Order: sequence, then C-alpha cells, then structure tokens
Amino acid sequence: MGYVKRTVLAATAMAVVAAVPAQAGQVIVVDGDHAQRVNDPAVPTRAEAALPMPARPRPAVAAASRARARASSKRGRRAVYAALRRELRRKHIKRADYRRWRRTYVRSARTLRRLSGARATQLRYVLTSVESLALRRRLGATRMPAAFLQLERNRQYWPRMPYPGSRDQVSFKGSQILFVYFPGEGLQLHPLSTFKKANALYGFCDRGEATCDEAALRRILDEMTALAVKRGPNFIAWEYLFYFGGGTPPWMSGMAQATGIQALGRAAKLLGEPKYAETARRALPAFETPPPTGVRTTGPRGGTAYLQYSFAPRLYIFNAFLQSLIGLYDFSRAVDDAEALRLFHDAEPEARAEVPFSDVGDWSLYNYAGHESDRDYHELLREFLQSMCTRHLGQVYCVYAKKYRGYQVDPPVVTYAGPTLGTEDEPVALSFNVSKLSAVEVTVTRPDGRVVFDRLATFRRGDGSFTWTPRGPSTFTVRVAAKELRTGLGKRDSDTAQVEVENRPG
Repeated sequence: MGYVKRTVLAATAMAVVAAVPAQAGQVIVVDGDHAQRVNDPAVPTRAEAALPMPARPRPAVAAASRARARASSKRGRRAVYAALRRELRRKHIKRADYRRWRRTYVRSARTLRRLSGARATQLRYVLTSVESLALRRRLGATRMPAAFLQLERNRQYWPRMPYPGSRDQVSFKGSQILFVYFPGEGLQLHPLSTFKKANALYGFCDRGEATCDEAALRRILDEMTALAVKRGPNFIAWEYLFYFGGGTPPWMSGMAQATGIQALGRAAKLLGEPKYAETARRALPAFETPPPTGVRTTGPRGGTAYLQYSFAPRLYIFNAFLQSLIGLYDFSRAVDDAEALRLFHDAEPEARAEVPFSDVGDWSLYNYAGHESDRDYHELLREFLQSMCTRHLGQVYCVYAKKYRGYQVDPPVVTYAGPTLGTEDEPVALSFNVSKLSAVEVTVTRPDGRVVFDRLATFRRGDGSFTWTPRGPSTFTVRVAAKELRTGLGKRDSDTAQVEVENRPG
C-alpha cells in the first residue's frame, strides 16, 4: 500500500482522531432576553444528531439553490403575502394564524434592517428561505407552522443572544423543540435531533428514572405533530428547510422520519395516548413513496432500501438505513402495527446484504462504495448493528457489531517482512505489514546503539516499506513500530529483526 512521506501528516492524523465534540450533550436555552448553555441529559450529542454530509453538489446546482434562497425581497414579500391570503381564502388556515404569521414576517424584516454583519446574514437566510418557498408555491398551509416558527425563533435570537458555534443546539423556554445552528443558514429546525430527544425522554420514564418527565415528552411530541407537513398525497413528514449538500428545501430524511415514528409509537404505549400512534401511521407511507417526495428506492444489492436524503437517490448511508429499519420495527412492536412490520421486512434483506460491504478490513465505510466513516459515524454504525443484533434481527448484525468493536479497541499488529540480508551502498526496502491505519516508524540501529535510519509515515492496512541505503557492513537491528490513528486510544505494536549487511562486491 502507498504511504505519505511526511512525518507531519502522521502527527496531524493523530491530532485529528483525538478531537472530540466540544459541546456534547449541551444546549443553549433562550429565556426571554437571556440565554445560557446548559447540560441536558435528554439532548443528543452533536455526533448523535449530526446529518451525514452527502456528496459534494455540483457547483451549478449549489449556486442555483443559494440563488433561490436569496430571493428578491420585493418579489418575495409579495409572494409570502399572496400565499397567506390564498390559504386563508381557501379556509386552510385560521384568521388568527394568518395575522400571527404575517406579523412574524413583517417583524422579522424590520429586525433584519437593524442588523449587520454575520447576524444579519443568518436572519436574512431564514427570511429569504420563506420567500423562496412562497415564490416556488411551496409555502402551503401545512408547511406554514414550521416555516414561520423557524423565522420567529431566528428573529428572537439574532439581535442580542450569544453567538453560537457551528452545530450548536438551541431551544427556547416553554418549548422542547431543538434547533441547530448552521453557519450562514441560521437556526434550523432539526427533526432528527428533536426526535432523539423525545426517545431519551421516553427512556427515562420507561426505566423509571428520577429524570422522567412525562409532561416534557407529551409537549415535544405535541409540538412536532403540529409541525408535520403534508408532503405527499397520503403522508406527513418532518422536513428540513435549508440548503444542504445539494438538496434544495424542503427535503426529508428517512432516518429522522423513522426516529419520529419510533418515538411516537413508544410514547403511545407508555402514556396510553393512541393519538401518537395515529400520527406515526400517517408518516409511514414515506417509506412507500420514491424520491424526491419519499425515501423508498432500490438498493445497490437489488432490494428495497430507504434513503437518508430524499434528494440523494443514489446515496446509500449504512447507519441511516439501519436506524430507519430499527424505527419501523420498534413502532411495529410497540403498537402491534402490521404495516410498519411489512415495511421493515420489505427492506431488511437489502440491509443484511449490504452490511458486509461496509467493512474495509480495519474500519467501516460511511456509505456504500463510498468513503470511510469518521470515528463518530463508525461508532454510530456499530451501535445500530448492535441494536439490530439485540433485537435478534439477524446474525450478520451481531457479527459485524463485534468486528467493528474490535476495530475500535484492538491494537494494530505490525510484522517485519524482510529482508534479513543487504549489501552496503545498495538501497534496500524495509518491508512490513500492518493490520490497520497507523503511524508507522522504522528505526535502524548499529550494534553500539547508534541510530542510522529513522522514518515515520502514515500507512493504511496492508503492506508498506521504507527505503534505506546502508553505509557499511554490520549487523543492524530493525525495529518497526505502529500506533493506530483512528480511535485516539494510541494503542501500539512493534516488531524487530536483524539485517546482515555485507561488503560491496569487488
């Protein structure tokens, strides 16, 4: 295998894998004109709530999507007012909602005129996103609650609240919903993060813990029910309203949809509230509908698969697919729903066939035939595999959950492969084999302990070598040491051998 001939790259790689999310499990809570960062055991970590990044969009697509988000204020304003009037005239919204949402839009535009710099950029993006929806006639009655709530929260936040870090989570007193800050795109309603919080609240109560808060669980699910959008002719969805990785809003996530269905089903059983199960059932047909409206597609192994992103029909993300299946399965068990169980069985064979293709021998892939997982996504995939195993849904999930755990905790194995003979002044390849991505150092010493050769570089799993030219006959000691790079645990291995260097002939 090839290697990077720069010691600094090996050091950089070690520093990268050692990094951890700085704000794990934290949320900025806004209370009136104050905000503070607090730890909340129900709030997911950044890694848990993160949306895996799709493939980089084509520049033309990205530019067009951003242009739509920067809709003309004059044209956009007229379109927003027209959309509100149209839905009121059709009696799809109440007059009180019409007045409230129109006031939100007007007050947001006035607030924007008083802002400048980065704070203005964030609010402008959200404001013009609403205008863009209206201009494309996508601002219908069921999408208005989420669109105008998001606009109102950004209007409240940006004039004076503390500037958040990228991907910080934000909530507002009196509400359980989580927003996430995306630089340049403001605070964005985040269904996946919010439904993961709902699942955590459910878990506290299901286990009888002191942190159980049934009122908070009811509140978060009631709020999310009110924000569900009629996306297809026969189903509701929880949408994302910002440009992301080539996807123009509004788009949906199969993973977030299934996590919501899972949380609603669990709560329905725990709280004795059939209405939550009914909401979840209205969301199930997303897994019957092809993209870009829904998330059902044909997977790379020929079976039914569920997409992470409705706008990316050929991006097959392993962890997202498994969580979609887990959500459907858990809902079917919680409320004895045959349709959810059928949807699970439709796609589980494809997942079983795909899982072996996530293995690269010492780590996992993030997507089918794609790039490798980072540390967080590898752990997320391992957790979902273990969840499938624990639910007795197939031995393959147990096998790979155990294997991927081993990739995280097992030390590297490095073996010197030769040669053991050499000739002075003639280059020799000091070869070795390493079992996983590592920083590999080869040191050559004379019998008196003096180091005559020392090199460090990053090598992937497989064979590698360093070229050394001995400068005189002797018996040299070659030591090969490897330090794994992915997990940050710094586990090591080494091997040594003797190399006899003879006089140059003649």
